[in-house]
Amino acid sequence: MTGTAVALHATVAGSVLVGVPATWRAMRTTAAERSGPARWWCRPGWWLAVVTVVLFVNQVLFTIYALRVRDGDMSYLAIYVPDGWFELADGPVMTWLAEHTPAPELLAVCALRVPSLFELPLGMLAYLTVLNWLDPSLYRRLTSTTVIALMSASYSITFGLIEWELHTPYTVQNLALRLLSGIVTVFALRRLGRLPSAPQGSGAPRTAAELLAFAASTAALGYLVLALYDTVLLYSMGRVGEHVPGAVAAGTVLVAARFAAARLRRRPAEPVPRGSTPVTAGSAVMLGTVGSGAGASAAGGGAVVLGTVGSGAGTPVTVGGPVTAGSTGSDGGLLTTRADAGKVTAGPGVGTLTAGMSWWLALFLVPALAIRYELGFGSWLLAASAGLLIIGAATAFAIFEVYGSLPRDGRAAAARRWLLGLVAAGLSATAAAAVGLAVPAVHPEMRLLSAAALFVLTATVVCAAWDRHHAGEPAR
Repeated sequence: MTGTAVALHATVAGSVLVGVPATWRAMRTTAAERSGPARWWCRPGWWLAVVTVVLFVNQVLFTIYALRVRDGDMSYLAIYVPDGWFELADGPVMTWLAEHTPAPELLAVCALRVPSLFELPLGMLAYLTVLNWLDPSLYRRLTSTTVIALMSASYSITFGLIEWELHTPYTVQNLALRLLSGIVTVFALRRLGRLPSAPQGSGAPRTAAELLAFAASTAALGYLVLALYDTVLLYSMGRVGEHVPGAVAAGTVLVAARFAAARLRRRPAEPVPRGSTPVTAGSAVMLGTVGSGAGASAAGGGAVVLGTVGSGAGTPVTVGGPVTAGSTGSDGGLLTTRADAGKVTAGPGVGTLTAGMSWWLALFLVPALAIRYELGFGSWLLAASAGLLIIGAATAFAIFEVYGSLPRDGRAAAARRWLLGLVAAGLSATAAAAVGLAVPAVHPEMRLLSAAALFVLTATVVCAAWDRHHAGEPAR
């Protein structure tokens, strides 16, 4: 066992033991909506696009340097890295650029150094973009200084350990650049998290359609990031042509899914299910009334101040803004609006998927990269154990959260139907994920992406059908 492997074990353990409790605490806090319009520079996705363009331009400049100064021979660096690196693009366009670029020797800095500054923001922005798509409120809670600092530290240490393991002539320089990047990224992303990243009132998916739009967006972005890794980050723009059809398809899916998500988000909330007590916007309600039946819903974009809700019977609740996710009335019924993920309006099955993905993404936020590299440079057993531990904790939190939103009248019968539906969805989704894992792929991440996409797609369809079939059934 190498020193790098031992250090990577410690990074995984520390990221789980410190990062998971930190994100759990962040999930239990409130994050007020940011005032003002959500302009493009306020959203992590647009800055992810900017970082991607910077990395792509750097690779073009690197290729010019390699063709013009090194005559396309990168063997002096290839001996330090695994196979698959430095497949240069040498087509007519790139050759022309190389021949007409002045002072190409100055572009030597593009080799194995510039990406050390931008790999960290690329990974963090990609993760935060997915969080913002799922639930802007979740994104606000998880961009606290503590969580962002821990995320940056875990990712930077992991990148640094892999850098040390490969140990090129530029390793010391790159470690200094990664340290600088880690510090700057924390301040930049903390600043970005304070800006309005979505229209006011935006929340987690309320319906199966919204959940599918999110899943399609995430899968498409995942493919594009993996294609970027396989070409730009491995200095192999010669493989760009192989990814063009897939990238065009993924880009089309991404645009369509984000358009659909925006349209669905603007739709009125689903009707409150039978037995729920609606709360009209602008009204004051006694907690003895709210939640007195099968769970209470606030319709029309109402606001409930955390700490006021559930503070005792007879406490007035003023409605006029977003409900804090997880706020409950005196009977444990979840108060929901379109800003609250719609756990009642979406049905318990789809609500469980939404809550589950929120918890999974939150708890994996800090240790995700360390666990990924533990698979290749450390122990797959430790990586699997850490991953399963987080999945188990996230699933338990989600189930507990949704169970608390079930109506008290007939809760046992409702819980049995709900859990039976989850079992059916879980078995079907696991079978679909197994198909995704069997898909041939150059990188294991591509198989994991296929498996995850099929899992979510299948689970959403089954849960939505189950919820619809059992909607309004009497308690028995």
